[in-house]
Amino acid sequence: MKKLFLLFVMFVGTASMFAQAPYCCVTKGAVLTYTDYDAKGKETGTTTEVFKDVTVINDMDYDVVMETTVNAGGTVTTMETTMEVRNGNAMISMGQGSIDLTATDPELLRIPNKLAVGYKLPLGEMIVDLGGFRVKSTITENEVIAREEITTPAGTFKCYVVKQTSSGRVLGMKSETTLKIWYARGIGQVKTETYSKGDLFSSSVLTSVSK
Repeated sequence: MKKLFLLFVMFVGTASMFAQAPYCCVTKGAVLTYTDYDAKGKETGTTTEVFKDVTVINDMDYDVVMETTVNAGGTVTTMETTMEVRNGNAMISMGQGSIDLTATDPELLRIPNKLAVGYKLPLGEMIVDLGGFRVKSTITENEVIAREEITTPAGTFKCYVVKQTSSGRVLGMKSETTLKIWYARGIGQVKTETYSKGDLFSSSVLTSVSK
């Protein structure tokens, strides 16, 4: 159940990256590849996102169509992912399934144009419905904690680091997870670290980008 909840929290972090151009990728045809690692730094797989279509309607409403390829331990899965966001509600279709995401504050699904160290992002609840299975997460900490330049195989990026802590229950089991996300202009997430009970659980790094 812990892994399921962590997957949900990672999904929420991914959803928020799309909101506005400066700190996300809204370039049609862009290809971003991420490499995933476990707590010991061992590679566990890769995820490649091809942005087939992006429509930004306004600050709160946008549509994204991606082709997502996941390589997990040699098992490769490719599926089309579409996300439609309207004023704090998101409908995500992944392959044959769909996910409904509802935020108590629409601002939870966007990254502002301007960031600064110490800037506090919104708090609130996100509810995910996976075909009738509901998972609720309460974001209790959401703040820009640093400005860093980091280098990955994809290049060198000037990033703002956002620390986001959330808690929730999955089938009665309480869990608290902290994300550290490095955001770069025009790209979105460059690096993500996931912590559980204060210990590093996994990480993901941008290893290739083309536009």
